[in-house]
Amino acid sequence: MTANERMVQRLEHLLRNHISHCTDGADCRRTSLSHPSTSSVARAHYHHTNMLEEPRDEDASPNGMAMTFIEERTSAFFGESSNINFARLLLRATAAVRQPTQGEHTAMEKDYTLVENRMARLSRLRASPSATSIDLAESSMIALPSIEAMENMLDVYFDTCGVVFPFIHEQTFRATFAECKANAFTRVRRTWLGTLNMIFAMASKFDQDEDNGASTKSRGRTSNIYYTRAVSLCGDLSKRVISLEVVHYLVLVVIFCQGSSRSVEAWNVHGLLVRSAIALGLHSNRSREVLDSCTQESRHRTWLVIYGLDKVLSMTFGRPAAISDELMTTPQPSTWLPVTSPSALQNELDLPGQFLAVSFELYQVMSRSLVKQYGANMGNVDLELDELASLQASSNFRKALREWTAKLPPHLHLCEPRSDMLSENTQVNRLRVILSLRYHNLSILVHRPLLTTTIRHLFKVDLQQEKVSSYLLQPAMAEAHECIHAAQSTVNIVYEVMTTDSSSKNNLGVWSFTLYYG
Repeated sequence: MTANERMVQRLEHLLRNHISHCTDGADCRRTSLSHPSTSSVARAHYHHTNMLEEPRDEDASPNGMAMTFIEERTSAFFGESSNINFARLLLRATAAVRQPTQGEHTAMEKDYTLVENRMARLSRLRASPSATSIDLAESSMIALPSIEAMENMLDVYFDTCGVVFPFIHEQTFRATFAECKANAFTRVRRTWLGTLNMIFAMASKFDQDEDNGASTKSRGRTSNIYYTRAVSLCGDLSKRVISLEVVHYLVLVVIFCQGSSRSVEAWNVHGLLVRSAIALGLHSNRSREVLDSCTQESRHRTWLVIYGLDKVLSMTFGRPAAISDELMTTPQPSTWLPVTSPSALQNELDLPGQFLAVSFELYQVMSRSLVKQYGANMGNVDLELDELASLQASSNFRKALREWTAKLPPHLHLCEPRSDMLSENTQVNRLRVILSLRYHNLSILVHRPLLTTTIRHLFKVDLQQEKVSSYLLQPAMAEAHECIHAAQSTVNIVYEVMTTDSSSKNNLGVWSFTLYYG
């Protein structure tokens, strides 16, 4: 029905434009019967485009599993580490089970293709339509809500995203906000206002309190209005200007898009983000030497957050990372004190800084796994490990994860699925849950190659692959079980949290997309 309505609208628009050029029937007839004039010849050689149709990307429609099944005709590349690539293997295994006689290999491939195409259609049908797009005519890019609403959204942001991704210094940002409020927002930097709107976009989506009575759809529309304003303010500017505020705006766009149906935008904007950050010198220790301590730490933390996003997107899409580990020579985050903090607060716990530090170490393990176990997602068959090397790599990364766990601060220890702390809603416990989900996500990643090998062997999938040596099959299956155990732990943690408290104040809260992107 939607497709038919769009077609009728296009035809109506096309007809309206055609009639507008021939309002006088006599003029039209006279033009066709008489010798063409110079102007009519010019018109004959030029065509006017009445409608521009936006290209549609095949992987822009996620389903409830935070992944998308794409048809084979798409040009998008999803490498070995992507969930889509692994889902294709599962579909081939399912097709093999549905044909217990094994049959012909071509018949199995045909059955697999039918299953995947069916899932692709279901994915597109269940995906929300492009109702998230907002016409700028409905909202001015410089419009702002009430002071009370803005202050509330700032509180929400710095209590959620500002803790998990602590790259914007809260005191400095609030000081600038106070200055703008004092002059009634008559003098505001365009890049700062764009960043402010991105903060509002995230906060309005994350604030799920039942008191305000806003539905999920309503929050989504409100969030998208702020996002559209931010893009109108800084979208084009970010391609021409390089500054720390522009980089902060781009980081927020990537985080916002990867937690929604705009996964393609997240990938594309991230490329611009990395280039802008390097051009600004965020990767260089020397470039920070002449700056004040607060700005130094802001640039440092911004670069660490970008590095983490880079590894997550590389894993999610199965594509080569943009930042090599050689560029990560920066030290751990320092304690980030308030601008006007007294010396008595020198020993105060910097929880977001500690969380960023341990997250950075976890992403370093992820980076090494992507290079070692997945050939840096280059899609190069020559880089694939044999069974023995794959078994050794999985064991080594399991050891690295355990060492990382042992070094965690006591207040950031991982939580167990049946732990009582899952029902105690505190900021520390929420960070522990997020770390635990990220840990299990990475555990799945490092053990999945052996799970893939096991599936191929048991279900006789990809028969062109060499058979697994019998003496390596049992150790491979044992390592593959670690992958299943991590998945079960993830489900159990989420179940325990949601059954205890399903509100946004629980220990899972708005960061549920961490299950896939974390």
